[in-house]
Formats: sequence, C-alpha cells, structure tokens
Amino acid sequence: MQRVGLSWLVFVILGGALGYLRYGDFLEPDELALMIKYGPYALLIVHIIIVVAAFNDSVFQGILCLLIPFYSFYYLFIVSDLFMLRAITGALIVGSGLDAYHFYHTVITQGSDRIQKWIESGAS
Repeated sequence: MQRVGLSWLVFVILGGALGYLRYGDFLEPDELALMIKYGPYALLIVHIIIVVAAFNDSVFQGILCLLIPFYSFYYLFIVSDLFMLRAITGALIVGSGLDAYHFYHTVITQGSDRIQKWIESGAS
C-alpha cells in the first residue's frame, strides 16, 4: 500500500508542476514551444514502455496494446500493477496530453489524406 501512496505523491507533484509549466503562463515563449514540441514524443516513449511491459506480462496483452487504439491506457490503469508508471503517465498527460492530441491528430489526418489520394490515383 505504501507504493500506491508514493505513486499518488509523484503524480500530484509531477502533474502539478507540468500542468503549471504548460498552462500557468510561467515559461518564456521559446521554452513553451519546446515543451509543446517534445511533449508528444515523451508520451510516445511512455507508450512504448507500456507496450514492452504488456509483452512482459503476456504476449496477448502486448499484441492488444499494439493493435487496439488506447488499449495501452486500459492496460496500464486497469490491468497492470505498475503504479509508478501510472503516476508518470498521468502526469505527462496532464502536461502534454492536449498537445499530443493535436500533434498526432494532424499526423494521422495527413497520412490518411495521402493514402486516400494514392488510392484515388489508381494506386500507382
């Protein structure tokens, strides 16, 4: 039970700090731009760590994390007992979740448009 309390403490401190840095009008514009730019990559690294942990748990869980969108979050917060990873992931979502959403939405939309144009051109 002690590790649960410690993970909550890490979440509150790290999440509060990242949320304040991102939305508190505390950073200079160039520092904020760096946070906005690299936040989605930090969440991608955490996602890879979650997938590796899921594969260590069972191959089936790892495959589900790879194939089903957002299953890695379900695995982390419901199935696994990786409390510290939960705290760090939650804190990163507080600080960079909205930026990551906008970044990956743009990437996926542009990729989908390219595939659609490729299909319309006769796939050549």
